[in-house]
Amino acid sequence: MACWGYKRESGSIFMGAGVIIHEYAILTYHGVDIMHRQWPEGDQIFGFVLYDTEFCRFSSALNEVSWFSGYSLQNKHFVKVLKTDPQLAIIKVNEALKVSSVMPLPQKHPNIDAKCVVIGWQQLLMSELKEIEVEVWSYTKCLKNITTLFTKALCIYMYEPCLLLNGGEPLICDGILTGIVSSEFPICTNSSIRICTDVFQYRGWINEHLQLLGISKSNIRSPYLMHEIVMAVLALQHNNNNNFILLLISWKI
Repeated sequence: MACWGYKRESGSIFMGAGVIIHEYAILTYHGVDIMHRQWPEGDQIFGFVLYDTEFCRFSSALNEVSWFSGYSLQNKHFVKVLKTDPQLAIIKVNEALKVSSVMPLPQKHPNIDAKCVVIGWQQLLMSELKEIEVEVWSYTKCLKNITTLFTKALCIYMYEPCLLLNGGEPLICDGILTGIVSSEFPICTNSSIRICTDVFQYRGWINEHLQLLGISKSNIRSPYLMHEIVMAVLALQHNNNNNFILLLISWKI
């Protein structure tokens, strides 16, 4: 899990959340190439990413990296991105995110009957990360409530009203990355329904733009890899198959 924003001379601006899909990339709702750009006021602007943190606080740079580049599905300035537009972006960072694993892209259409949660902070800069239980609606059902909905969208219904989701939070169904929350800021009385981009339907776009950003296949190792090696070695030692042990360790490492 990560959060990101902009740095200007006037200070840091939190913009949204994201999910780590590569040691050099996060998937979020919007984020163009902004490094060293100048805003109309004359300020130089830099992008930054905070990762593996329970709090999205800017006072500590322990897990903060600057971003190198970015691609947005809607290549516009963030204030022009509408909730009815499909929102998805990849932000490439300057240095590797030191995490034990990444969230893989989904390999099948989402199961709307699955147990689904959105991982988010609920309140800006105040709450620790939480799993927010949600219900995923079919496109047809969602279209009845949002008539301008784009075709590759998902809708989620939040059982708790008025939760603050800024955009970019991952929708996880049965442990699988399913959607990315769009940057909608609804009023409290209408905040139970939120739009998400269906990640499965944009896998081609994601993989294509990872390549355009110069990002190759991830080499982050599973946190369970060493455990697997040790257990395999112990089991094979029991069978006195030392040659195969050496082969197994060489292949795994």
